[in-house]
Amino acid sequence: MKKFSIKGALLLLIIFSFLLRIINISYPKTFVFDEVYYVFTAKQYAANNKDAWVYWTKSNENKAYAWVNPPLPQEIIAVSIKIFGDQSWAWRYPGVILGVLNIYLIFLIARKLFDPKIGLLSAFLFSFDGLNFVQSRTAMLDIYLVSFILLSLFFVLNKRYFFSALFLGLAIASKWTGVYLLPLLILITLKKRNYFKLSFFIIIPPIVYLATYIPFFLYGYTINNFIELVKQQVYYHTNLKATHDYASPWWSWPLNLYPVWYFVDYQKDKISNIFASGNPLLFWLGSLSTVVGIIEIFKKRSFNLLIVILGALLFLLPWAFSPRIMFLYYFAPVIPFITITLAYQIMKLLNNKKFTEVGSLIIILIIISFILIYPFLVGIYLPKDLVNLFFDFNFAKNPFKS
Repeated sequence: MKKFSIKGALLLLIIFSFLLRIINISYPKTFVFDEVYYVFTAKQYAANNKDAWVYWTKSNENKAYAWVNPPLPQEIIAVSIKIFGDQSWAWRYPGVILGVLNIYLIFLIARKLFDPKIGLLSAFLFSFDGLNFVQSRTAMLDIYLVSFILLSLFFVLNKRYFFSALFLGLAIASKWTGVYLLPLLILITLKKRNYFKLSFFIIIPPIVYLATYIPFFLYGYTINNFIELVKQQVYYHTNLKATHDYASPWWSWPLNLYPVWYFVDYQKDKISNIFASGNPLLFWLGSLSTVVGIIEIFKKRSFNLLIVILGALLFLLPWAFSPRIMFLYYFAPVIPFITITLAYQIMKLLNNKKFTEVGSLIIILIIISFILIYPFLVGIYLPKDLVNLFFDFNFAKNPFKS
């Protein structure tokens, strides 16, 4: 594949992905799942309500402030509301941009680690992932986390350590689980023998994290207030005993067994649903490719393949020790890594004349898999029987059946 054709194909993919994510982004005009916390808090940020920053205040609107996680995504959403107004598409627009950016970043990362063909195939496959697709159309935290993780990884691979540390800080300021990237950044830095640059990852992220709380301090809250807030956040995440119908164990995520029901609207004989669901075939084959990749690492001693495999494991395995309830969308940061691994394995098939058709068939089936679940990712009205078919196809829990 010639260089110019890769650029052209990538451009078309990015345009297509943007259109797919932006179309009807204002639907529904009501809150979707945890938007009820994050968008509500972002609105309060936009309205300069200092109470929205702390745990000891209560809202007058019978809604809870989202103080249990870092503030960066809500701050970005608040800026969008300030610019475009308080409307549903404005809440979600930053996620759309980041969702498309992630496709480009995956291309750049896979190209750096392997070659442009694998880069393009990785980006193409990732654009048909259902889970990150839904998250990019929903004003929640995970699309911000994934974006800043990928930016940090991209910069460290290109020896831009300051920017890598900066975006690591932004990832942690989106969700604390962004810190899981740190061992991988350290490993890459050691491999490149830039030992002094390790200090960047110790010094810069805490500064960036604190900087996202500048409004908190400008409202008059003290460092002691900040420390108490952090203590309460830690207590919340380590002592949460709540249950949820769509909670799921970490080992089930690669199998896509428990899609999360975000939204439903009944219209006579038809139903509009939005589920946070992965592309089943992409999940299954991506996870299988990761297992194959682990075996291959020991045979080929490939450091670049190790980076991708380790990235997936770092964002999955720690959840095995989590004391709190968990959801499928926690798997979102793993998907870029298993997608690159899958593209790596598929490209080997495409380059082997005996298996070219097999590789092509896998790509086609992943596209078909996405098309089949697409109505359930964006809320297209469908007969109830088709909703049941969706769960039969996913082998997933069906909320319409007892």
